[in-house]
Amino acid sequence: MVSNEDLPDGIRIQPLTPHADDRGVFTEIFREEWSIGCAAVQWNAVHSVAGVLRGVHVHATHHDYLVVLSGVMVLGLHDIRPSSPTRGCSRLLTLEATAPRAITIPPGVCHGFYFPVASLHIYAVSAYWNPQDELGCRFDCQELELAWPTGAPRLSARDRTAGSYRQMCEAYRARQDTLAPGASR
Repeated sequence: MVSNEDLPDGIRIQPLTPHADDRGVFTEIFREEWSIGCAAVQWNAVHSVAGVLRGVHVHATHHDYLVVLSGVMVLGLHDIRPSSPTRGCSRLLTLEATAPRAITIPPGVCHGFYFPVASLHIYAVSAYWNPQDELGCRFDCQELELAWPTGAPRLSARDRTAGSYRQMCEAYRARQDTLAPGASR
């Protein structure tokens, strides 16, 4: 298992405990006492068919908190925060519904989700959707240093036409410059 020390600063992994009996499985996916680092204002459920890659995206203002409910997600992470002690750190994590974990992703950490099999995940966000905070680049930008398990994933139109890593970083810095003092960085 990957430790938090191997990940971009601020990534939190919350082990989840499935409780199985002859009826099925019960798993708590959130408890306020866990201090997950994401004060959720919205929850979303996403079903992905096999071969889909969502991203790579980064947000300047909000945290994501996610759990895979069925299937498998290969989660790509890359830190672009200029003042982060883990700037440039890249990692791939495999999240499986059969070994549940919750992940919190802070602002400034790029993330992409690849699904080798049909999968369902839920995620919470700490701020409502804002198109100015939806930044991204192509999943295969070399600067990400992410060795995805496929070179030809199924992508959305937005992700297919995403710009370069440099453009994403410039947009992130510009977005940071527009934030009010004390905003999340």
